[in-house]
Order: sequence, then structure tokens, then C-alpha cells
Amino acid sequence: RTTRNDNSSRFGKFIKIQFSKNGNLKGASVDTYLLEKVRIMFQAPGERNYHIFYELLQGLSDEEREDFELDEFTAEDFKMTSSGTYDRRDGVEDHETFEDLREAMETLGFSEKSQKSILSLTCALMH
Repeated sequence: RTTRNDNSSRFGKFIKIQFSKNGNLKGASVDTYLLEKVRIMFQAPGERNYHIFYELLQGLSDEEREDFELDEFTAEDFKMTSSGTYDRRDGVEDHETFEDLREAMETLGFSEKSQKSILSLTCALMH
């Protein structure tokens, strides 16, 4: 969240996936954009860090929170998420978008091991 936009990730990747009429994968392309690195450790007043950090804290199961050493931590406990702005102005709930992320990973065929690795690395950034 920035002061101007609730869904401002600034930059990232755009993945275009093409399917045939039968539903078979036909092709794909990836356009890479530079992410704003400074945003990981600093947010201006009224801004949030990247949504994924808040989504993890709200969406992981108790077992996953323990596995990733998040236990009872909240957004207030990490420098990168403790700007004082935790909620989104657009009414979107972090735990719901985390469920969407997990569903998307499964739909795209990410293995359990790959999902856990991605989530583990993302959680490690908070520590």
C-alpha cells in the first residue's frame, strides 16, 4: 500500500500464458520489471510493505507458522511490516488473497516442496 494506491507493488513480472482451444499449454512469455528494493526495509508513513508479508502472517496455518518460525508474531513484530499501516483501504482481506495465492500455485502445478520453499524464503526475509 502506498499513500496513493492500495495495490501498488511498483514493479514485478508479467507472465503471459497461452493455451490452445483444447486447454493445452501453447506458449508463454515473461516480462521482468525491476522491483523497488528500498521498499523492503522502508515505507513512508501511511504505506505498507509488499502484500505478501501481511498475507503470510494472516493466512498460514498454525503448523506452517511454526515451521517458518513465525509462531505468534504479528506484523508489528517485524521491522519491514511495522510501519503502523496494517489494513488495506480497499477492504481486501490478506488471508483471502493468501488463499487465492495458494490456489494459483496449485493450479499452475507448483509441487508442495516448491510452494514450501517459496513461502519459507519469503518468511525468512521478515526475520
